[in-house]
Amino acid sequence: MFALRIIAGAAIVASFGASVAPATVRPLAVINGRPNGRLIALPVRVNRSGTLWFILDSGARHSVIDTAVAARLGLRIRSTERGSGVGSGTIEQRHAAPVDLAVSTLKLQVADPLVIDLRHTGVRDRYDGLVGFDLFQHAVVRIDPALDTIAVYDPATYRYRGTGAVVPLTSRSRRLFVTMMLTIAGAVPVTHEMRIDTGSEDAASDDLVRKSPQRRTSLQGVGLGTPYLDSSGVFQTVQIGPYAIHQVWGPSNDRPAVGMEILRRFTLTFDVPAGRLYLEPNAHFRDPVPAPA
Repeated sequence: MFALRIIAGAAIVASFGASVAPATVRPLAVINGRPNGRLIALPVRVNRSGTLWFILDSGARHSVIDTAVAARLGLRIRSTERGSGVGSGTIEQRHAAPVDLAVSTLKLQVADPLVIDLRHTGVRDRYDGLVGFDLFQHAVVRIDPALDTIAVYDPATYRYRGTGAVVPLTSRSRRLFVTMMLTIAGAVPVTHEMRIDTGSEDAASDDLVRKSPQRRTSLQGVGLGTPYLDSSGVFQTVQIGPYAIHQVWGPSNDRPAVGMEILRRFTLTFDVPAGRLYLEPNAHFRDPVPAPA
């Protein structure tokens, strides 16, 4: 069960600014977040709790609540299993009873939240949970990484009026994918389907970098699971839609993905019901992509 509605009595932000301009209708909600490294943290209340901070994570198939937070709130656990994350090995994940997530003025009814220990995920500031695919599946979600704001629209009435490019967006098994072109020096470009992961600080990750002439060993899989050492390398070009970003350091990955080091260069509008992603380059588009530490 999923519901998307404005909480009764809560005011919608009246001054929207650049982050919500390209549409013909007012958003259901505008959510003012805050940066956590390259990621965006959103204010969330779980079943009328006090304000918590959840990372916006399109790569999470289920919204997640930290183990300590779930215990403090007295959430009922229905089952436990072993799952996998970006690191090696497995992690314990527990399925909680349905919860209401109030994300600013927006209310999400989440039927199957996961409870996972989020203490060692490697981000700058510790956070309390993840807002995952539950937000994206039935709404139009416009993300402005430059302002750390999220605008949510009703897909039945939304009409894009921006000047950005539109690229096909695929939803499969509660994950989002886009096709991108990757090039390493001395090789012909290849086209790969990339998972969109707003919960990752990486640029593009793909095993193609193992063939890059410019490589180094770096710590990878920092997040859920156990970090490990593997090869990172340089993509000569990473292209999404008509937009090309050059000299991109990225980790190897047998499950190719694109993270916020690339995505933060755009204002992104995810229209999952219509299968479209709109991209508008922002002031960070030409920022250099740093090498791994």
